[in-house]
Amino acid sequence: MHKAPVFLASESKHNKEDLTAYLSCTMEKPAFENVLLEADESIRVLQYSCPAFQSNHTWHFHPQYEISLILKGSGKRFIGDHIGTFAPGDMVLIGPNVPHCWISENEEAENEMLVVQFDPKFLGEHFYSIPEAQAIKTLLSASRQAALFHLSESHSEIYEWVENVRISRGLARIAHFLLLCQSLSEAEREQLTSDDYIVEQSVRGVDRLTNAINYVKNHLQEEIKQPDVAKLVNMAPQSFSRFFRAQTGRTFVSFVNEVRITEACHLLATTDRDILDIALSCGYANISHFNRKFLENKKLTPSRFRENQRVKMGYLKASQSQEIEP
Repeated sequence: MHKAPVFLASESKHNKEDLTAYLSCTMEKPAFENVLLEADESIRVLQYSCPAFQSNHTWHFHPQYEISLILKGSGKRFIGDHIGTFAPGDMVLIGPNVPHCWISENEEAENEMLVVQFDPKFLGEHFYSIPEAQAIKTLLSASRQAALFHLSESHSEIYEWVENVRISRGLARIAHFLLLCQSLSEAEREQLTSDDYIVEQSVRGVDRLTNAINYVKNHLQEEIKQPDVAKLVNMAPQSFSRFFRAQTGRTFVSFVNEVRITEACHLLATTDRDILDIALSCGYANISHFNRKFLENKKLTPSRFRENQRVKMGYLKASQSQEIEP
């Protein structure tokens, strides 16, 4: 069961309405969001607008950290056992597997949000041990569940770093991301979830789901059988099938293919390896099966995808070289 939500003192007059909204939002168990990266990125950035945030994302969670910046709209924010209001300029950092959603108060108005999602491990296991990274390590540790940043006009550079992360690519994006984290580490922040809030109480089965997903990612080159993964997480095959679909909104087989195609995209974009070699390394038994699945997923062939990525990267490199010319 969910613990009672946390209310900010300034919102006490809305307690009854907020509790009703919280229960409505969280009656269903949180849905798992599979955060998929493009072939040429380690950080996912998306900016979207919609009539209401709840029509785009319901109560959900994912293993990645998330920085969310409200650009337009207002309403209620639900993170773990926290309830609060949101307005343009609000920025929060949400930790791994913490359920969250936003409910817009005016479904007819335009609502817009910029989201940065990342796995801290993409920087390498030893990155956080260097002295220069201690501030970022502290930031992520202190905000492991959820934190709201109190930003003022003196923090205008934070909004600039977020925008720079959005528009940049390659090493420039990593550099802007680190500068963003450095600035956030220096800003005043407020913990949103209660001290005794435990993620695992809210996201049941997250360990099983994480183990299953990690197994898929670590054994792409092999034949992946659903009964083997079910046994790994101590579940009967039929129970695991229902569990996985309920948690992710997709079948286990479709998820495996999704991960295989994502890895293939990465290899097509970043290496010169033969397409057949890539297909085999991603677990496809033959090139025709790989081509068919790739076309179904990406709406273009692997060779055309590679051509498009090379054109894109060539353009980005040319643009970046022009930026650094004296």
